[in-house]
Amino acid sequence: IDKDERNYIMKICDNGGGIDDSIISKVFEPYFTTKKNFNGTGLGLYISKTIMNKHLNGDLSVVNEKNGACFTLTIAI
Repeated sequence: IDKDERNYIMKICDNGGGIDDSIISKVFEPYFTTKKNFNGTGLGLYISKTIMNKHLNGDLSVVNEKNGACFTLTIAI
């Protein structure tokens, strides 16, 4: 957790190898899921990003780093 002049910034990273480059740009789209066999709805990350944008004046993003995916939550102070 960190902060700058305008935002609180929290990074959550894993070591699971990251998100495939061919789909990383789609993970926040509604109904996008990689869990079709397990009845995933594809709404979790979409709703999370929507809440961050519309209700917390913030943002949710993801990038691949050396060992896995890193999600960054940015919330205005």
